Amino acid sequence: MNIAPDRLSSALDRGLKPIYVILAEEPLQALEAGDAVRAAARAGGFAARTVLDLAASGDWGAFEAAVRDRSLFAERGLIDLRLPSGKPGRTGAEQLARYARAPEPDLILLLQLPRPDRDMRKAAWFKVLERAAVMVHARPVPPNRLGAWIRERLVRAGIGIEPEALALLAARVEGNLLAARQEVEKLKLAGVTEIDLDTLRQGLVDVARYDLFGLPAVALSGDTARALRMLRGMLAEGQPEPLILWALARDIRALARASERRAAGEPAAQATRGFWGTDAAALRRAVDRVDPVGARRLLVQAATVDRVIKGREAGNAARQLVDLVAALSGRPLLAA
Repeated sequence: MNIAPDRLSSALDRGLKPIYVILAEEPLQALEAGDAVRAAARAGGFAARTVLDLAASGDWGAFEAAVRDRSLFAERGLIDLRLPSGKPGRTGAEQLARYARAPEPDLILLLQLPRPDRDMRKAAWFKVLERAAVMVHARPVPPNRLGAWIRERLVRAGIGIEPEALALLAARVEGNLLAARQEVEKLKLAGVTEIDLDTLRQGLVDVARYDLFGLPAVALSGDTARALRMLRGMLAEGQPEPLILWALARDIRALARASERRAAGEPAAQATRGFWGTDAAALRRAVDRVDPVGARRLLVQAATVDRVIKGREAGNAARQLVDLVAALSGRPLLAA
């Protein structure tokens, strides 16, 4: 059964199912869907929880053991299984399909997967899960629905908002649902009950600029001006430089591996698969303009920034980060 994230709560109220699969295309809705299933499981008496992070080459014996132990001791519980690559491998595929065909009555399986690509959808294990599980696809909220999504959040928090202010807030968060939720929570804590344009202009920061994980995606996409605006906003807000570098370096390493695959002849869509946490669409755009030599140059540049931040090399860390973001976006001269 397929269900939208905003329908999950009412579905859980009607009763728990043996298997829930969350397809995590959009992080906030995926996070909240997982929280909702876990909370409903606890309320329903499935108190014990086992968390497993597995990959194709992972220890799938741990999953088998978790199922066996719960069955052996007749203890109601939840298995929280994360498969960030979306590729269980042969052993994992067999175990998932076997479990989906005959789930344990005293267990709830919560399986978290990335956005399903064509290969995943065609896989036999995935098709078995589609028939047996509640499938929650956490998709991004389209731009024409973002205002309504924010308004619903505000209403739940007991906050009203004028149409002009709602349009401005939607523009500021730029599709970042985590940022939108943070703003709603901030307003609620401040005791705000009604929002107009003056409230936004006086009290709210441009949260889209400070999105730690959105910054690398914007840079990979080649939008230099926006990436630099985000970075400078994050620095002005006091975001720690090591944390900013960590987010950038993670995606630069993904770009380096993807560019090697691309150079070896893999199609862009294939070369950019399997990088958990990295924006796949942005990585596909970057891999077509950055070859392995360019990617290695970015890795060297990131290592230099790391030494500057740690005081092992002279330089201005903030300036070095600006240079790195500009280079990653494909326009290094703009950093000058």
